[in-house]
Amino acid sequence: MPISRAPAVIMLTLLLVCAVHAADLGTERLYECQRTAQPPTIDGRLDDACWQTAAATGEFWTLRASTTEIMQTLVQAVYDEGTLYLGITCLEEHPERILANVRVDDVNSVMADDAVEVFLHPDIDSPDYYQLSANSIGTRYDGRGFDSSWNGSWRAAGAVGSDAWYLECAIDFSSFGRFGVPGAAWGFNVCRDRNGEGDTQWSCWCPSPGGFHQPEHFGRLIFGGEAGGADRAVLIECARAAQRSMELEARLNEALRVVRAADAGTLPPEQRQALQQQVADAEGALQALRELLEDSAPLDTRAWLTVNGKMAQAADGIEEAAWTIRFERLLSD
Repeated sequence: MPISRAPAVIMLTLLLVCAVHAADLGTERLYECQRTAQPPTIDGRLDDACWQTAAATGEFWTLRASTTEIMQTLVQAVYDEGTLYLGITCLEEHPERILANVRVDDVNSVMADDAVEVFLHPDIDSPDYYQLSANSIGTRYDGRGFDSSWNGSWRAAGAVGSDAWYLECAIDFSSFGRFGVPGAAWGFNVCRDRNGEGDTQWSCWCPSPGGFHQPEHFGRLIFGGEAGGADRAVLIECARAAQRSMELEARLNEALRVVRAADAGTLPPEQRQALQQQVADAEGALQALRELLEDSAPLDTRAWLTVNGKMAQAADGIEEAAWTIRFERLLSD
C-alpha cells in the first residue's frame, strides 16, 4: 500500500533511528492487518479495493537465511468479523513452468506443485498451530500441525500472470474457535514451494531453519482497526526495507571501490567484459535506489522490495569480482 510521504517520512525516520541504536528492527517479524468493510471476491485476481490499500510485506528468506537468488513473494492481509483474507503475489520469471498437477483437495502432494503454505497459530500459548496450503489453481491441503485429518473452513483461488502467480484465500475464524479482534496477535508465517524450475526452492516470510513447521520461529499477525491514517504495517515494512537498502548500498560501494582501483586492462577479454557488466549492474542498482529516494510519490513497500532485490543481486556479482581481485593481489605480493 502506498502511504503519504509527509507524515510517513517522519515516522519512518524515527523507526530507523531506533533501528540504528538497536542494531536492527527486531528479530520477530510483524504484520498488522486492517479490518475491511469491503471483503474481496475470491478469484485469485487481487484487483479488489482492499488489496489496493493493504500493506504488502515481503523479503522472503530461504531456509539457509538468504534473500538473494530467489523469486520473491508479497503477502497482504485484511479481515472482517468472521474471516481472514490473504492476497499473495508469487513473483515468477518463468510462469510457463509453474507446476499445477494436483487437482484433488486434501492431499499433501499439492506442495510438490508451485504452492504457498500458510501457518497460523491463533493461541500462541497452545501447541496447536495450523497449516493451509494451496497451489496456483486453488487446490487445497490443510492440517493441524502434521495431523492431516483436521479440516478447516476456507476457500482459495489462484491465477497466473505474466510475471507472477497469485493466490487469494478466505479463512473462516470459526475453524480455530478464535476470532480476529483489534489488538489480537497470532503466530503467523507464509512459505513458498517453488518447484517449476526442477530443483525445489523453499522460502518463507520468517526465517525457519530446519523446516516450515517451526512455530517458535513464526512472526506475528496483529489485528488492527479500520484502515486509515498512518498504516503501521507499511511503516514497519518500509523501515525494514530502508535499513536493508543501507546495508546493500554500503556493500555495493565498497565492492565498486575495490574493482575501480584494479587494472581491468590486464584481464582476458571475456573476464573484462563480465566485470564491466557487473559494474554496470551495480551502478544501475544504486541509481534505482537514488531514484526511489528522490521520488515524491507515496511510500510503497513493493517499490522498496523491488529495488532491494536488484541491489542484492548486483551485490552478489560485484562482490565476487572484488574478492577475486583481493585474492590476486595477495598472490602477487
